[in-house]
Amino acid sequence: MVRPEIIMLDTCSDADIRCLSERIAAGAVAVFPTDTVYGIGCNAACASSVARVFAAKHRDATKPLPVFVPDIARVLPWMEPVTCVTAQRFASVFWPGALTIVVGVVGSGLHTQPLPYPEASSIGFRVPRHAELLRLLAGGLVMAQTSLNESGESVIASLDAPGAAGLLEQADMVLDSRRRPEGRPSTVVRLTGGSWSMLREGSISSADVAAALAGEVP
Repeated sequence: MVRPEIIMLDTCSDADIRCLSERIAAGAVAVFPTDTVYGIGCNAACASSVARVFAAKHRDATKPLPVFVPDIARVLPWMEPVTCVTAQRFASVFWPGALTIVVGVVGSGLHTQPLPYPEASSIGFRVPRHAELLRLLAGGLVMAQTSLNESGESVIASLDAPGAAGLLEQADMVLDSRRRPEGRPSTVVRLTGGSWSMLREGSISSADVAAALAGEVP
């Protein structure tokens, strides 16, 4: 397989960004920078593309991919109602940013917007703090995504890093930016009603998460 040409998002016009977003929406698998680490992902509603990301990562098929959304409003219809208030509080402090919120989700049959992974009982959502990536999401794109590394391996901090080549060849497009990821993964919390638990401490400390729940801006 041939590695796709790198497209620099910084130099893309609004029309270019719309074209890239439409390609992803139509099923393209993309590698891209985020605020935390490089990622690989696709349209969360395209099952065949999601399967390609799982295969590229050698990821356990029972573990749903985290999902990038443009804003909290896109997530609320999928959440269990008891969790919405807590999720909105976290989002108001940390989104866009490096906090992935895992929440219980309700069936897509209740809503006009299809639910990513209809069989899943919980999904992790995040709004990344990366200007160019947010331009891609702005039109309503919902991306199933994960870090650019094989499951169980170290995070890849550069597109030129050892181990990156094989993953890049699995993608239909490789996007980059002058704003590189900081190199630390997002913090992951699970929300259950009004309470939370830490699943992974990353860029945001557990103390800052606790402060947000207490109504204090860190």
